[in-house]
Amino acid sequence: MSAKFRFTGLKELLLATRPTTGSADVTGLRARALFQTPESGETAGASLVEFLKHVSLFDGLGRRDLARVARIVHERDYREGEYICEEGRPGVALFVVRRGVVEVLRRNAGGTDVPIVLLEPPASFEESAAIATGVIRWFSVRARGPVSLLAFGRSDLQELILNFPVLANKVLVRLASIMAVRLQMLIDAEILRESEEHGEGKP
Repeated sequence: MSAKFRFTGLKELLLATRPTTGSADVTGLRARALFQTPESGETAGASLVEFLKHVSLFDGLGRRDLARVARIVHERDYREGEYICEEGRPGVALFVVRRGVVEVLRRNAGGTDVPIVLLEPPASFEESAAIATGVIRWFSVRARGPVSLLAFGRSDLQELILNFPVLANKVLVRLASIMAVRLQMLIDAEILRESEEHGEGKP
């Protein structure tokens, strides 16, 4: 029997924040389903190891393992308006927002980037890029003011596998769990969208 991931308040979240215009409905629902909602706003001044404790991917790791991860991840700074990643290009790394705010954008038919969701610490995005190459993005991410991100790429995961296989296995299990959860949330969001559309079409 397959497991089903459920989230308290998912329907209320999606309905309360959904846009009111055509194709933007689908994009907004997918964005909220596929990006991690920040769980705490108290991580900005924390040390890197302390910060990693709040990141879903590293949930449950002990301090020693978190210190090992801290030595591998790369911290990158971005200026206001600078693109972290762009739609239509392959992903290169998983990113975690450490400081500041980024906006996820989707290109419309006219070629204009339209904001669909904001992400704050410790939100993450691009999980699939940590385990596979050549995955083409359906979104862009841009800095809203000065931003500091942590990058964790496929080569970093391979380094963990080579040097700390037990730790790497824990991270891979968490990564698979997060991706499975988001897939289920995406499916739920699509079902909800279709249900709303059919309900609106009734006399």
